[in-house]
Amino acid sequence: MTPLPDLPDAAEALEHFPFDDGRGIEVNERFRELRQREGLLRVRLAYGEPTWLVTRYEDARLVLGDPRFSRAMSVGRDYPRQDEATDLAGLITLDAPEHTRLRTLLLKALGKSRIEAQRPTVRAAADALLSSAMSAGPGMDIVTDYAQQIIVLSICDLIGVPASDREAFESTSTALLPGSTVGPEDMMRRFGALRACTEQLIAERRARPRDDLMSAMIQAREEEDRLTDTELIDMVVGLLLAGFEAITTQIPNCVYVLTRGDRALWNRLRANPAELPAAVEELLRYNASAGAGLFVRYAREDVEVGGTLVRAGEGLTVANESANHDPARFEDPDAIDFTRPPGGHLSFGHGAHYCVGAQLGRVDLQEGLRVLLTRVPELTVRDITWKERPHVRGPEAMRVTWQSGPE
Repeated sequence: MTPLPDLPDAAEALEHFPFDDGRGIEVNERFRELRQREGLLRVRLAYGEPTWLVTRYEDARLVLGDPRFSRAMSVGRDYPRQDEATDLAGLITLDAPEHTRLRTLLLKALGKSRIEAQRPTVRAAADALLSSAMSAGPGMDIVTDYAQQIIVLSICDLIGVPASDREAFESTSTALLPGSTVGPEDMMRRFGALRACTEQLIAERRARPRDDLMSAMIQAREEEDRLTDTELIDMVVGLLLAGFEAITTQIPNCVYVLTRGDRALWNRLRANPAELPAAVEELLRYNASAGAGLFVRYAREDVEVGGTLVRAGEGLTVANESANHDPARFEDPDAIDFTRPPGGHLSFGHGAHYCVGAQLGRVDLQEGLRVLLTRVPELTVRDITWKERPHVRGPEAMRVTWQSGPE
């Protein structure tokens, strides 16, 4: 383990974070108080050493974007986290220059035009899933019957995973979701099957390239530098798992917010579908779905953050959901405003570790919602089981219904 810094207050009774059990998507009122006070709050998560909690937008941008704060320093130490497991791997554990090298090669393959080309596929998948649900009856669990399926189909189609191998991708992803009863041995078996499928796909695409992300990743190069097979496997597995829970959760979160109360927002989007991209951005900002304690940063040197001197070797946890509701950055932040100037929210992060799958996530959200708005205008949320102490806040299950009969 990496030696811990000398923390005079490490033995003090620190406030526990997160401040609630994570059920629902409302921003905890404690954040409002913390944004107004000087300095940072020192907290403890369920596991790991103490951490500074960053709640203001300006401070969050600093910690997420400044190279004086490291992700790689989390590896091999008792970093703050909600789960007992400490294993870390992939892009999220790296700093420059290795992170820059791998990210550059990935982005060469994962271009905006490639993602936009996925839009018809995502829409068709959502349409087919809804048709199947409608033929079975006037309702579905929008989490398992719709959102999860869209994400797996979307990512697998983008990568180029054949239909015969998609079960390994789906079973591994769903096993990681809250509420899963999959044990450690079964989880290792699923990860092994997923990596084996990916390794086989790499070999096939090396021999016979196609117009898919895997082929593009194999061919991507920076001068003489290329991704190794191990790096390719880690990239594919990371791309699937990093985006799976986040976007799977955001589709039902958005439906929940749009249809509650007088349904004015839902009806507005039905009448004005051109507003959907702006609406998705605003809902990403508004929904307090960012998980607590994900991806702590460590200070490489003494740095002042929000009036607090953070010593070299101390950790900082950014509460993105609080930063997204900071009135110093967003006017009337607790209101939903589809005309709000675009950009600025931190739901996909910021800086060098900004989510590489953000654009695919946007496409999945937009098309998943578009199909529902178009085909089931009277969709109603009936029952919700919220995830408890989740990485990403939202429903574990959410039953929705619509009027039966012809469309």
